[in-house]
Amino acid sequence: MAATAEKIGRNDPCWCGSGRKYKRCHLQKESQAPPRIWEVDARLRAEREKGTCLHATGPRGVVCGQPAIGSHTVMRKMLKQIARDGHVYHHSGTIQDIDKTQGKPALKLIGVNRASALPVFCSPHDGVSFAPLEQLPFTGSAEQCFLLAYRAVCLEYLKKRNQGNEIDFLRDNVDRGKSVLDQVELQRHLAAYELAVRASVRDMEKHKDEYDAILLARDFSPVRAFQVSLTSVPEILCAGALYPECDFDGKSIGNLANLDCTPELITFSLISTDTGGAFVFAWLESSDGPCRQLASSLDRLQDHEVIQAIVRFVFEFCENRYLNPDWWDNLDSRTRTAMLDRFATSASPFEPRAHKTCLRSDGLSPVAWHVSGRNWS
Repeated sequence: MAATAEKIGRNDPCWCGSGRKYKRCHLQKESQAPPRIWEVDARLRAEREKGTCLHATGPRGVVCGQPAIGSHTVMRKMLKQIARDGHVYHHSGTIQDIDKTQGKPALKLIGVNRASALPVFCSPHDGVSFAPLEQLPFTGSAEQCFLLAYRAVCLEYLKKRNQGNEIDFLRDNVDRGKSVLDQVELQRHLAAYELAVRASVRDMEKHKDEYDAILLARDFSPVRAFQVSLTSVPEILCAGALYPECDFDGKSIGNLANLDCTPELITFSLISTDTGGAFVFAWLESSDGPCRQLASSLDRLQDHEVIQAIVRFVFEFCENRYLNPDWWDNLDSRTRTAMLDRFATSASPFEPRAHKTCLRSDGLSPVAWHVSGRNWS
């Protein structure tokens, strides 16, 4: 990215890499009105609310494509179990809220009908395909663990794809009204961000193709899972997927810096069940190495350590989580502050994650769950 942005010709390709002529891109951008936060926020939220069904209907990326409904990535019937007056807490990631809290994620109430509802599947696929998970008692079968994982994979793929679709808008608007030097710096950060996002979209497409093939074949033998069963409904419910970076012993188990390699993928869900609750790690045989290492490091902990470790993991790595308002409001202020600080730090793009310590005990005991069993499959 050229530092001589001010010397470039009007009809030359813009220095920012957009592919447009300089006169139609960054010429005199420092004189333009800065973007208003509410406008940027509204535009990004509008794009994220659009979607088509990602359910596989054929090999290698062939999907339904019908208009998607607001599918609950965390089941609504579970959210109702932890709600107060029909609402749960969630961490709002809107630009306006983050600006108001000076960079810290905002904790807000949201109705259970809207909580975790994202445009992932159409109504028929959301109902029929997930019936074994939503209409039958949870037993931790390979099919149920796969369906939990498939939802999480599609959610993560949608998030990454949305991030990719937002880059052009950000490139055009993030530096309006800034000095030329600030424009260059912002565009440099955005270029690095784009590389990471494009690689992540590519990787998620590969993983989703593999999950799609299993869904279509209905052969769940490649599914691997580790489940911690709980005696009561957990006050936190969540669903997500990630590339493992470190385990509960503080050991590094993945290198995300190499964008040429596709990292292994693990999914996780914290759910209610007919007998209480469960935390489920699920992955495919092709990702067995790092994922099994992560799950094994959790399994090595004593029961009273496991439950707090799960909470640390969820606050460290998951945005798609929902909290029982009564439980959260009754925590002491020190615990609430520490948990919010953990999430704020982990969500920051400017602070590297402390792999050796982020999942190790922080001395907090925010939940009083009891383990009723553990199961590998």
